[in-house]
Amino acid sequence: MHRLLAKLKGRFSGPAAAAVQRIGGLSPLAERAAAVAILTGLVLLFAFVRAYPATPAPTPLTALADNRDVTGGNPAIARTATLTASVSAADVFEILGAAPHDAAAAATALREAAPTRGERLRAGTPLTAWFEPGPGGADRLTGVSARVSPTSTLMASRRADGRFQASVLTARTETVLQRLTGEIDTSLTEAVLAAGGSRAQAEMLAALYPEDPELARGGRPGERFDIVVEMIADERGNILEPGDLVFAAFNGEVTAGSWYRFTPADTGLPEFYDRHGAAGDEFLSRDPVRGAPITSGFGNRIHPITGDYVLHAGIDFRAPIGTPVRAAGSGLVTDMRWGEGYGWFIRIRHERGYETVYAHLSGFAPKLTPGRTVMRGDLIGYVGDSGSTTGAHLHYEVLRNGFYVNPASLALPSGRDLSRDAEILKAFAEQRDMIDTLRGADIPAYAEAEPEETLTRAPTRAERRETAVRLASTRAAPSGGR
Repeated sequence: MHRLLAKLKGRFSGPAAAAVQRIGGLSPLAERAAAVAILTGLVLLFAFVRAYPATPAPTPLTALADNRDVTGGNPAIARTATLTASVSAADVFEILGAAPHDAAAAATALREAAPTRGERLRAGTPLTAWFEPGPGGADRLTGVSARVSPTSTLMASRRADGRFQASVLTARTETVLQRLTGEIDTSLTEAVLAAGGSRAQAEMLAALYPEDPELARGGRPGERFDIVVEMIADERGNILEPGDLVFAAFNGEVTAGSWYRFTPADTGLPEFYDRHGAAGDEFLSRDPVRGAPITSGFGNRIHPITGDYVLHAGIDFRAPIGTPVRAAGSGLVTDMRWGEGYGWFIRIRHERGYETVYAHLSGFAPKLTPGRTVMRGDLIGYVGDSGSTTGAHLHYEVLRNGFYVNPASLALPSGRDLSRDAEILKAFAEQRDMIDTLRGADIPAYAEAEPEETLTRAPTRAERRETAVRLASTRAAPSGGR
């Protein structure tokens, strides 16, 4: 090895080692130009290129929400879900990541703060749960919320002692009036929805013209309406939910007329009147479940469960569970609770000593509470089979001065005539004129084509019969020419 190294050292030492021959290389000028180009490129690279942090990947099922009121000043992670009929709120919060005991405590706090204290939240309620990182990296539940209506939200937050405290957050709202007009193409409900109204408002409109049963089933193409409705809006003017019907004009093949909603000061009960201050023909309906067959009438019978021979103090309407039940007339809700035999029931007090009872319900209408006034046709509950029943149906009772009467054969009094009280009639006229001013001069084309009497006065019974006979005669007449 040493001899080899000495031999190589001797071969590359001496004067010959100083001479280096370029074989196939670039000229010195070309090398300098390439070096300058490379240096210039590096300078430009550092001058104009900036390093940016990588965009984080989205996190499914979670979203950041500013919930400092719940989490003590630090933003938390919010997870949302919708309550279904098959699970409880506690189950939902646990699925979203809460510990079982926290989920149960938070759900209990919400339930106790709800307007219907102690009852389960309704299926379809949007739920939100907020979390913050806990010990060991596990998420810790800090608060929950449930939006029970467009204007109300239940909020429960964790206190310092670990328990959850709930409260009701209510949006600041105002009631505004909107005029909606339209023409039936496929159905009355679809036409009202297309005009900006709601399904409930379409049902209230149809209920004002009971002489035309076809209207409750959708009406006829070409029939027109002009209504003024209440809308609940927030401070920014955003519509949160629809309100009541305050005016209705309808022009159809069988019925036509105008109705104004008004609350007399002496009764405090709202009702619809024609433009002259006369209410409808009957102030109580015999059909709180529209179109349902009667399965058991009024009178003594053998009770299907106990076998006793007792008075059946009302009439029964067979209908599926969940079918809407509507107030038979305008009045004050005096009672709504669980009753022995009745199951869930509602009692309404009307004018002139009348009361109505609706039993075996499966649930109550949202926001309905004792002490609230309702109008004829308002949704109050849903058909069920609660209490002593053999199947789903509505048990409907009518009382007059505390005594049961047969709803099917009752000679109901006609509606009120405000013209008998000058002061009340004056207040009604002022409200009627305000509604007419809101409608303005832009009256629908059918109002110009029809006589004024058709749209401003409800037709009498004789006029309704005459109209129906005339239409039937017209349809039956031959279509040949002269």
